[in-house]
Amino acid sequence: MPISEAIRDRARRRVGPASRAERTLRLPSAARVVVGGELLSSIGSGTTIPFLLVYLHDACHTPIGVVSLLLVVRAVMALAGATLGGALCDRIGAKAVVVTALVVTAVCSVWMAAATSPLPGAAAVLAHTAGYTVLAPALDAMLAQAAPGPLRQAAFAWRNTAVNLGGALGAAAASLTLVVLGTGSGLRLLYVLDALSFAGFALLVAVRITSSPRPADSREKESATARTAGQRGRYATLTADPVLRRICLLVAFTVATGFAQLQIGLPTLATAAGVQADLGWMFAAFMVTSAILQIPVQRRLPGRSRAGVLAAALMCMALAWTVISVSHPSPVVLAAAAAVLAVGGTLFSPVPPTLVNDIAPAALLGRYNGAHMLAWTGGFAIGAATTSALLAVGALRALFPLCAAALALTAGHLWYHRGRFLPAPLMRIPVAVPPHPVPKESAS
Repeated sequence: MPISEAIRDRARRRVGPASRAERTLRLPSAARVVVGGELLSSIGSGTTIPFLLVYLHDACHTPIGVVSLLLVVRAVMALAGATLGGALCDRIGAKAVVVTALVVTAVCSVWMAAATSPLPGAAAVLAHTAGYTVLAPALDAMLAQAAPGPLRQAAFAWRNTAVNLGGALGAAAASLTLVVLGTGSGLRLLYVLDALSFAGFALLVAVRITSSPRPADSREKESATARTAGQRGRYATLTADPVLRRICLLVAFTVATGFAQLQIGLPTLATAAGVQADLGWMFAAFMVTSAILQIPVQRRLPGRSRAGVLAAALMCMALAWTVISVSHPSPVVLAAAAAVLAVGGTLFSPVPPTLVNDIAPAALLGRYNGAHMLAWTGGFAIGAATTSALLAVGALRALFPLCAAALALTAGHLWYHRGRFLPAPLMRIPVAVPPHPVPKESAS
């Protein structure tokens, strides 16, 4: 067989993990802008998110009982923001929503830096939450439009890397700042830096990204779809999509039993065990592991079963909670469990947003991403409620065996039914083929 024919034959038969050429494919320019902006804003968010309770209690002098109530209201605000963000994205476009929400969030960060009493502080926190959650589905839609087809999952993997790396850098910078300046002036400086990161991201998107024009022959069909969605309710059309329902249910379950317990269950357990001072090492282990492994893991996924990858992710999370269940909380145990959970996160995080954008009609892209964001925020609310209920009855230690068992059973179900979880065209992660023409066989 001639060499060129062998090359073509291999190209036709390629269904397994990506080749070296495929693994080096670069993201489109617009996708790189979004990922770079996410890195910048995540550095800013990383300086402030770990210290929200400290800000409300110490900087704004808010009683701890009011802080707990405010966090509940904040969760409701996040659900409303995600719903609004998806609808606005479909109406005025992803770029307009992203730039506006980034500017609003930057202003709210400055407002938080200036607040010195409970009421202005609470109002600033809620406004910041609304802006940030309106932003999330529009950013997902923008990244999906910038990286179509087989490159989409790689784009979301790079985004996850940027968020974790930025969060780790921001948390480290925040710790140094608070050591030097203290919580008073230090927290205010951190919120100013957070505002600058959002403003820089807004400028980057406004200057470097152009709105994606839709093909003329599809506008009428998309307008009709949008009108139908409006007649049935903003999100009514989405409930009829069985694939989206499965994805959102799986996301809400995984967040409630996995990711939420890293931020809620483990800190609560560590505080009860008297090792809360070591939580920084736990979060560092999670973010650093995620940042290091995300892209190497992603390069091995093309061609593999999506349901199988999701099952493996859930098993890693089950293993992390098994470690917690059988061990006494200590800095080493907390960091080890967080690192194992991060491995599951690198497998899980790029798959659902890629699927959501693959199945979304163009006219409902924002709402589909809004539904995905609702699943995330709803999962966190369920996880927080479960932790609070078990804590109230003195059974917090039962949380992690229950989560481990639920994750393992769901992983087994996914693996056993992996051939039926998704329609055939969506079953496997696409393999991106390098944009180089296959050489033609030379004339004899």
